[in-house]
Amino acid sequence: MIHKIVIKEVDVMPIVFVDQRISINSNTTDGTTILSATPLLIGDIGLQTASVANTANAANVRVALNGSVNITGNIELVATVTLTVERNGTGTAGTGALIYTEIFNTAGDATFSPISITTGDFPPAAAVNTNELRYTLFIASSGPTVLAGPVGFNGFAAAGTST
Repeated sequence: MIHKIVIKEVDVMPIVFVDQRISINSNTTDGTTILSATPLLIGDIGLQTASVANTANAANVRVALNGSVNITGNIELVATVTLTVERNGTGTAGTGALIYTEIFNTAGDATFSPISITTGDFPPAAAVNTNELRYTLFIASSGPTVLAGPVGFNGFAAAGTST
């Protein structure tokens, strides 16, 4: 009896670095911006994707996003603070694809540890093929919370597959 062995060829794209960007809104704790229900742009990065745009790797891009925001409030105030991250918007909240939302209740506390965000995105190849992925971080508050700082937002993009 003769056995035939068939080996399936799998396309494996090596993992490659695409881009990394950092947005620093403030690096001190002396901010005085009073937040409102209108989302305020506090982080803006543009990850360059030209190195993988219009290639087989365009469908294999993944993005890691991290940020930190420090706020202060009124000890008698209970406010809800909302952080959102959008992809490929214009810099105005609601114009991009929403990829992350975090809601934080101040519970009447006057000081807080920084609020941290960690999220990821698997952007569609069509977005990668535009040569840039823009990510924006917004903050809004239901009460007069103060954006004290520091505020930072960063992102890293890689592409490829592994088996």
